[in-house]
Amino acid sequence: MKNNFVTDLTRVILLAVACFGIGLAVNHLRGSPLSLSYHSPEQRLVRDLNQLIAAPAFRLSDLDPVQLDEFKAIVATRKAVIIDARTGSFYDNGHVPGAINLSRANFARDYLHLRSTLDGAKSNPVIVYCSGGECHDSRLVASALISLGFSQVRIFTGGWDAWTSASGPVEH
Repeated sequence: MKNNFVTDLTRVILLAVACFGIGLAVNHLRGSPLSLSYHSPEQRLVRDLNQLIAAPAFRLSDLDPVQLDEFKAIVATRKAVIIDARTGSFYDNGHVPGAINLSRANFARDYLHLRSTLDGAKSNPVIVYCSGGECHDSRLVASALISLGFSQVRIFTGGWDAWTSASGPVEH
């Protein structure tokens, strides 16, 4: 009886080790492998910046905020590049008219997709927003843009929540 238990336990352990090894191998071979450890949003953004430039000088920047009335005027006159830092699904459900999606979660991929548009706007005013309130994605994306050489980056801290609460127009 004891011999059967030891044999069964050994088989279970070997099966678990084999499954773990196969799982690691499959993850490693994926196009975008899952991280095996936790990384903060700042750490993930630095990793994404490493894909875009050799040695990013990323640091959270002190950014000049834009208030709602000024943001409304800028959107109406299109005097700045407006960037929505929320994920694509939120952007697709509605965004500020004329805004482009450069999400914090997929920064490198989105930046590469928009590079021809964004690189031409490095000296233009840029305003970044996210959900608003406690959302810090706009600050992270704005700081990343500054690291990439953008010179006139500001954030709309009220974000999507303030925009929709003020009945601002929405584009889908």
